[in-house]
Amino acid sequence: MQQYEFDESVFRNDVLNILRFDAPSSEWAEFIFKNRNRDSKLMHDYDIIIWPIANDGVAYLLGRYDEGTLTLDELSKELTYKELNSQFYFGTAKSLKYLHRL
Repeated sequence: MQQYEFDESVFRNDVLNILRFDAPSSEWAEFIFKNRNRDSKLMHDYDIIIWPIANDGVAYLLGRYDEGTLTLDELSKELTYKELNSQFYFGTAKSLKYLHRL
């Protein structure tokens, strides 16, 4: 397993286009749903995205939202109760310059 460290100085400058969700919200749930849909291309142009991520229960909840049995607000509320960790997405070559292999 490869391990990396991240140069967090990037948060103090405007070099990269960064999106950060610190907690579940309707905007967060909608962003996840739009970008997990494999039939469409990415719906953003961010270099780095940081967001809460949960276990496989998230896929189940996103499926329920997709089939219309949960509203966006209900999806966000349900995801709030999951044990969440932070996930980092480095989507551009420019963002990868801030990662250093240990």
